[in-house]
Amino acid sequence: MTVRTIHPKEAALRAALTTLAERWEQMAKAGPDFGGDLLINEPTPVQLQQHERAAAYGRAAADLRDVLRTGRIPHGLMTDAELEEHGAPEEAVR
Repeated sequence: MTVRTIHPKEAALRAALTTLAERWEQMAKAGPDFGGDLLINEPTPVQLQQHERAAAYGRAAADLRDVLRTGRIPHGLMTDAELEEHGAPEEAVR
């Protein structure tokens, strides 16, 4: 088993991305949580926007954590140029 050394610039980048993911997770928790129960009062448009924004921050943090963990960009985040360069997953199966 070999030990992989991390270049200081890579370590600094990973630390910055981890901090960013933590901040996005905090922002996701700050949004209103409607839970899975039946709502008595319909949420206001502002509450719905806050909920959607919080969900977007949560997804972004999860995606960033996934990239840090696996070292790969999830298919949903890849740009057309990256897909063209690396190929779509469906093409790799063929």
